[in-house]
Order: sequence, then C-alpha cells, then structure tokens
Amino acid sequence: MYTPKILLRGDAKNFLDKNVEIIGQIKFRGAAERGEFIVPPNAEAAENFTLNENSFKIFFDGAEISVGELRKLLDGAADYIVFESHDEFLLRFRELYALKLIDRVITVPTLLNYAADNFFSLNNAIQIFNLIHALKFPRTLDADGFFAKNDYYMFPDLNSKIAGIADAETYPALENFYAEIYSSLDDCRFKFFDAILFTAERTPAEFIDVLIETDALTENILTFAKKSSALENFLADNENAFEKISRFPAVNGNWLLIKKFSRADFACYVVTHKDAKLNELPDGYKIIHAGHAIAKEKFGYLGDDSGENISRLNLYLNEITALFWIWKHTRHNLIGFVHYRRFFTADGKNFLSADEASKILRGNDIIVNDCKFGYVALYDWKIFLSGRKLAEHAIKTIRKYIALRQPDYLAAYDRVTNSFGVFCYEIFFTRRKIFDAYCEWLFSFIIDATEEVLASTDIANSDDPREYRTVSFVAEHLMTVWLIKNRLKIKTLPIIFRDGV
Repeated sequence: MYTPKILLRGDAKNFLDKNVEIIGQIKFRGAAERGEFIVPPNAEAAENFTLNENSFKIFFDGAEISVGELRKLLDGAADYIVFESHDEFLLRFRELYALKLIDRVITVPTLLNYAADNFFSLNNAIQIFNLIHALKFPRTLDADGFFAKNDYYMFPDLNSKIAGIADAETYPALENFYAEIYSSLDDCRFKFFDAILFTAERTPAEFIDVLIETDALTENILTFAKKSSALENFLADNENAFEKISRFPAVNGNWLLIKKFSRADFACYVVTHKDAKLNELPDGYKIIHAGHAIAKEKFGYLGDDSGENISRLNLYLNEITALFWIWKHTRHNLIGFVHYRRFFTADGKNFLSADEASKILRGNDIIVNDCKFGYVALYDWKIFLSGRKLAEHAIKTIRKYIALRQPDYLAAYDRVTNSFGVFCYEIFFTRRKIFDAYCEWLFSFIIDATEEVLASTDIANSDDPREYRTVSFVAEHLMTVWLIKNRLKIKTLPIIFRDGV
C-alpha cells in the first residue's frame, strides 16, 4: 500500500487518521511576511519571474535550510510538501514555482484524492500520455486506472485508443476517453496489448505478480519507479531479466518501458491420419498423426499417443485427439491447428506464415475460417449425416455433459445446434492463453460424453464412418459454441483446399 511521505505545513494532529507519513514540519518566510503579494501581470511575466533565494527562507523542523537541501529532502525522504491552508498555498505558489519546486507542492484534498496509491504529479500524467503515443502504443491497457484518476475524462476529444480498467463507481464520462473499459484484469484475459501501464506503487514481489498475471497480454510494461524506491532498486539489480529497460526522467523518478524477452515460439500443427505428402511446409509447421495409437500404418510423423493422450478415441473424435495431445504436451505461445488438406491463406496462394499469423493476432484474438451458412440447420444436417437416432442421441448426450460441467454455455450450445451458420473444421490460429482456455473447456466434457455414447450405442462395432463419426460430427462445431460465448475479436481467413490426397 502506498503511504505518501510528506513535509507538512499544517497541524500534524489533523493527520493522525490519514494514511501519510509526516517526515517533518516545513515553514516559509518570504514576500507575504514583507507585505508583498507576488502576482505577475501576464503569463510571459510569470514564466520569466525570478526569485532571489535570499529573499525566501525555508525552515525544516525549526532549522533553516537552503533550497538545495529542500530539494534533497524531496528527492529522498519525502514525496510532497503539503499545505493544510489553501490561502497559504496560494500565497507561496509563485515563489515555489520560481524555485522549480511546484511539482512537489499540493494541498490536503489533492493528497487525499489523487495520491491514494501512487505518486501524483500532473506533469507525470501528461508525460506518460504523450509517451504512449510517441512510442506508437495505441492499444495500451491502463491497468490501474491512472488516466481516470487524473481527470482525463475531461478530455473527450483526445481520440485515444487506450483501454482502461475501472470499477462501476467511476463516471460514465470515462467512455469519452477510454476506447474500452474493463472491470478487472480477468476480463482482459484473452486480449493482447501493445503495452500495459502499471502506476500503483508496488513492492518488487507485487510487481513480479502482475508481470506473471499479464504475461500473455503484452510484451511491454510501462510503469513509474520513484527515486530510491524498492522497485527502482529491484529493477536496477535485475535488468538482465528483461530484454531492455528504457528510462524517461519524470518528477520524483522515472517512467520505465520494460520490454520482456520475446518468446517468438510459433507452431502450426497439421493434423493427418494418412501420408500427407507435404514435403515443403512454412517454418513452424509440424505434421501430427491423429489416432496414432490405433493406426494400421505409420508414416514417421509425430504421434498423438505419447504421455497423457486420448489417441484411442480418434475414430469417434477425429482431429480432437491431436488437439488434446498438443494441449497437454506443448507450450508454444502462438498455436495453429489445421488439416492436411485445409490450410489458411492470407494471399489466396500460400499457406499462412508465422509472421502473417503473428501480425494478425496482434490486433485480433483468433483466426478461424470464413463462416459457412447453409439452407439446412445444423441439427437437421447431423441427422442427415448419421441418421436421426444416433445424431439426436449424440446431441443430447453432449448437451447433458455441458449442462453438468459448463452450464453457462448451454444456451450457446442450443443456439449453435439449431443455427444455419458455423465456423467449420475446427481449425484456427490463436495465442496460448486462448488455446488453453478453449481446450480446458472442451475437454471438461467431450471425453466423458464420447465414452457414454460408446457405452450406450453400437457405433464401436460399426464399419460405417457416418455412424462411428457421429460424435465428431457434433464436436467439430463446439468451437463455434465457445466463440460466440466469449468476447473475442475474431478474424476470418479463407482456406486453401488440397483435394486428392
């Protein structure tokens, strides 16, 4: 918790119930005591106003100190000079401004309203806003609501794309400043930002916690470190833990741009159950043999049957068995999942590359194929594929397990089951956190649902793929269920089909 350290011009007894640490009493003697009231006639005169330091006396706990000694106090022991009297603050303003101390001078209401969890300075607020735009980080997340606390809702015409986290008690006018407003970091869990701004004062341990919590959300952290603070010392001692730390001098410290080591770890898994005849693939593409455990022929590809796996269920779940293996056995931060004869393309000719996918996923959450619409609802299409009895049994069994394990998704499941549009084939590119969330959701119910269908029907003994693939025909559209329920920015791309293989 941030505790402001203050040099007080006022009565210390009035601060006993306030979260402040009084370093000492400060007093001044100058123009007011001589019967003068310094009011420059215009702005130019105000800027050019100079002060003879000998005409202005400063006392700290009764002992006279120099301006230089006061600056040293403010650079180390104290954050602010705090005036309890507004009248005296106004009387001293011009002299303190001329001595370049005004950035450190506030009144009690400013202390209580603006310095609750971080060091306050209007100049710092202006500087970080300009810095975000100079760095070309429009998609920045203001994680501590810094701009809201510093009155930026009063600037409706800044056209900023900065997103913010703010609670329900803030003013609706914030919507004029923030492009998006989230209630918590958890609401941002699937997003990706150019940078995240942290301004609340944190201990090194607390700062590490937010780095971990936001690891998948950004590669860049913007934060403020006070002079001689524990955080400043920690980052100086551990600079090698980051790719780069850039410092921008500010009032009472530095704004820091912390660039984390980039984990350019990309993999696109090409699922096959036969010899895919893919001799040349873009960098990062890997072929995986789905159903390797039950395959009659092996082709030397990576299999989905090592470690924890569901390869034995491949006849009934198709490519989902490979998806399970990738989820359990890899940690790539960008994941692609395609089929041996279906590939995404950005230009209509070539397979989507790692660079192309990475650029798209900076502004989007997931890449899927173009939505397909038909004249027949999915429910009836499943009946057409597998017959009424098997199709309805599979649809109802999966629905039962969704109701048990993921009840919040029941309405979305019903809507998709009876809809005319769907994202086909369960192929995608996305970031790791989204991939993990989807897999955790899917495998919380689909394996058990499949086992029940197997136990309650004779599809395990069928040679007809329309029958033993009954569950997979329903399961391939479960990604659509998950997508319409979650707030993701979806990018659709066309597919290159490789027929005849």
